[in-house]
Amino acid sequence: MKKITAIIASIVFLSVSAIAADFMVELKTSYFAPSEQIFKDVYGSGMTIGGEIGITLWKGLGIWAGADYFSRKGELTFTEESTKIQIIPLYAGIRYQFQQEKIAPYIGLGIGYFRFKETNPIGKVEEGDIGYIGQVGCLFKVVGSLFFDIKGSYSYCKAKPMDIKADMGGLKAGIGIGFEF
Repeated sequence: MKKITAIIASIVFLSVSAIAADFMVELKTSYFAPSEQIFKDVYGSGMTIGGEIGITLWKGLGIWAGADYFSRKGELTFTEESTKIQIIPLYAGIRYQFQQEKIAPYIGLGIGYFRFKETNPIGKVEEGDIGYIGQVGCLFKVVGSLFFDIKGSYSYCKAKPMDIKADMGGLKAGIGIGFEF
């Protein structure tokens, strides 16, 4: 089922990109500050790496998709044993980019699948759940198709690993570099 979904998504993506006005690809890094206090207590905040693609379909309105990777080590609150978490959100949504000459602000809303894995002496949990993301930013067009991106986002994903509800989302502030074709 996952392969069929991926194939259908690829066909739709390639079909849309064939008629799109602009296509962009970007590498990015962000500072992630989790929303959940217990998450902050155990793991703190830290850097993510990721990438995004986007297609402008009509007068600044387009679709975008991306993924991030966050990994941190921490200590369990009661036993102080070592623990490690990985969070990989995969997301897609709509985005509106205000068409300007060299500076192009944008806003986007999307939905994502947040995959997370936590490993410690107590056990290993691998789960995933659906969440939401909102994003604002500004592209600075440098030369030709090269751009720099300054962005901020907020994500929300209430997951329930091991019968404990936790928000895997939070605030991100980041920068990126990419190309627009």
